Order: sequence, then C-alpha cells, then structure tokens
Amino acid sequence: MLVKIVTFQWNKKGFESSKLLKSVIFGLILGVMAGCSAPRDLAGSENNVLIQRVSERWRCLERNDYACAYQYLSPSYREVFSYEMYRSRYFSNLERVLTGVKVVAYDRNAAVASVRVGVMSMPLKTMSSASRANVATPAVISEAWLWSNGTWWYHEGL
Repeated sequence: MLVKIVTFQWNKKGFESSKLLKSVIFGLILGVMAGCSAPRDLAGSENNVLIQRVSERWRCLERNDYACAYQYLSPSYREVFSYEMYRSRYFSNLERVLTGVKVVAYDRNAAVASVRVGVMSMPLKTMSSASRANVATPAVISEAWLWSNGTWWYHEGL
C-alpha cells in the first residue's frame, strides 16, 4: 500500500520531494554513519561530556531561552524546522530548575543515549496569585540524545 502511494506521488506531474522526506533520508544516513563513529561505551569522560551537554541545554530552558536550547537540536532537525517553528511549539509560563541528570542506557549501534532529567517547575512570578499558590512540581523527563559528527544532539520527539 505504501509503495503504491509513494509511486503515485512520484508519478504526479511536477511533484517535488518534500523537505521532510529529504530530512528523513538524511537522518537515516546520518544514523548509520554515526553508529560507525559512536563511542564504544559511555564510561568516564564520555558519560561526563553527555551529562554536561544535557545540563547546558536545560540551563537554557531554565532561562526560557529557546534560541539557546534550539542550538542543541540536531543539524538535520534544524534543517527542517526553523527556530520560529520550534519556538511556536513552546510557550512557558513555568520557572524550571534542573535537579539532576542521569544516563540510563546507551546503544552504540544506534548511537543513542537515553537520559533521565530531573526538573522542578513552578509558575512564573508574573502569574496570578492563584497560580503562584501552587507548589513546585517535580518531574522526571526521559530524553534521547544522538551522537553525530563528534557531538551529542538532543532528539526532539514530534
């Protein structure tokens, strides 16, 4: 069925491959290449490098600095989604504080690390007094980080 749909689309007059399709193909190629160059394991310094990168991204989010956080997304993601598109997905009325980062799994073949991030969030001070009356809320967030071109990149789930 998928082959028929794709074939039909390619046969349409004037059909151009979408930027998203190109990105998916590019991402798959990058994934294969990254798997070949990924660290063997995340012991010691490699683990620390990843934790540092995750922490830096969350420091951006603590400041609600989405331009800063956008720079931690993979180049292939940024190729498809502009900063404006990324920023429009988020509007935070929260103040966040990073409470911890832990690497819980690493798949060398896929060049992907699973990370758990502890975050405490509370309403911004500019919110109404009723909203501020809510206490701080702890959360544990699971994230995926991809190894590519010698750097860890945050994988934005869609």
